[in-house]
Amino acid sequence: MHDRLSRSLSLLAVALTCAAGCTADPAPPPPTGDTGTLVLPLIQAGPDGEIFHLAHATFDIAGLVNGFTGTVDGSGFVPQVSISVPPGLVGVTLRDGWTLERSTDNGATFQPVSALLASPNPSNMRVLVNVPASIIFEFIVRNPNGTLQIKLAVEDAPRELAGGVLIETATGKLAGYNSPARTLDFGVFYDLFSLSSEILPDGTRQHVYVANHVAVEFYNDRIGTFSGSIAHQLTGAFLNYTVAARPDGTVELSGELAGNDATGTTDITFGPNVIDDEIGIGADGFPEDQFFYDPTLPFSLFTITGDDDGTADGQLRLRHLIPGQPGADQ
Repeated sequence: MHDRLSRSLSLLAVALTCAAGCTADPAPPPPTGDTGTLVLPLIQAGPDGEIFHLAHATFDIAGLVNGFTGTVDGSGFVPQVSISVPPGLVGVTLRDGWTLERSTDNGATFQPVSALLASPNPSNMRVLVNVPASIIFEFIVRNPNGTLQIKLAVEDAPRELAGGVLIETATGKLAGYNSPARTLDFGVFYDLFSLSSEILPDGTRQHVYVANHVAVEFYNDRIGTFSGSIAHQLTGAFLNYTVAARPDGTVELSGELAGNDATGTTDITFGPNVIDDEIGIGADGFPEDQFFYDPTLPFSLFTITGDDDGTADGQLRLRHLIPGQPGADQ
């Protein structure tokens, strides 16, 4: 019997600009401003000074909602390859024919290693506009030294609330968003005006976020009301939300996004909802200002334009993105 164990090597996308070898087929990338960047590294440093290289790699990209297709050619010897894709759910497939190589002489020479792909293929993720997206491809490398997982860091991400929308009920001018047009994507971009700390009578310690210079976009909107009048009304909107550490050990999210223009108003409330993602708690008992993902955040929306109003209720798949912190890969 062999006593050989396994070492797992994870290749995690890094937020970099498009490198050589990036192609999109059959159509060119969508216009700048409505895209995210999908980056796939091909070189990874190992824990013992070795260097791993994913050779002969070709990635097929498919938008699961918007129909986008593209191909990323990673057959050249470059650190990473990338492609601009429209926001929304995408599938990334690593074609057969790849080889994992290892160098023990600082990259002077590489030799193939016996490796198995241990990640789902294709692997799906949500791409956010103007945010680098990360895909993990994990390989099992047969090695007698044990099992270790290595991940590349993710480059800075803008401060943003972003993700998907699932509409469960809609009325009035929004009635068309009942099935099948009930899913879309969003991005709320903002500067942080203030971050204050409050202790409530029951011992809850919460951070209160107040945003400034708010801009809202909706994507994959098959009807156009969200990406049209609602997004316009939310330009420069008031955004206020709290992340609260409760005495029972849970962390809860709630907030409001409200805006208006000359045509009408839109108000969105979300939460309160317990965040399943692990949130760090500081020595002072307050939740850390960090990335988190809340996939079941309830929301309610009311909008009115002239005499035409509508409501919508459902769930947000919300990501809290902080500049300089990892998280776009979640």
